[in-house]
Amino acid sequence: MFFRIKKIKGKEYAYVVENEWRRRGSRQKVKEYIGRAYRFNLTNNVDFKQYHKIEDIQNYIESNEKNKIINDLVEWELFRFNVKKEDFLIDLTNTKIQKNKKNVALWINDGCMCSNTLKNLIEFKSEGDEQLDGYRLARAFVEAGIKVPQEVFVGLFGKIYK
Repeated sequence: MFFRIKKIKGKEYAYVVENEWRRRGSRQKVKEYIGRAYRFNLTNNVDFKQYHKIEDIQNYIESNEKNKIINDLVEWELFRFNVKKEDFLIDLTNTKIQKNKKNVALWINDGCMCSNTLKNLIEFKSEGDEQLDGYRLARAFVEAGIKVPQEVFVGLFGKIYK
């Protein structure tokens, strides 16, 4: 499963696509429509610790729960790419990203921040295999377009894997 952008009348729309193998090769099948796609460029290259005024990253990870850390990471990425909160409704408790009451996808950091990817990230559960779970969590962040600082990722993974 991956994301595909289609351009229709000059506007981009995002879809969830899956490959199906046939006799003549691979064919893509659209599984779900995500919504209008908006691309953003990096404008504020600020560090995560600097943005949230964090002195000790270990203390920050221990004193906050998983969802709060993910919220802070999403907020930091939106600031870095200058995504205005007035333009988009970003509701992490209900995992919605909307504009004018329609679902949208934000393309940042070679990833697609949309309702699906945020839901995968927030509802991430450990399955018992440490290496596989680490890979799955890293992939969830990359798919959501969030570049997590290494020390935050290690601390967050330790918190989830316990």
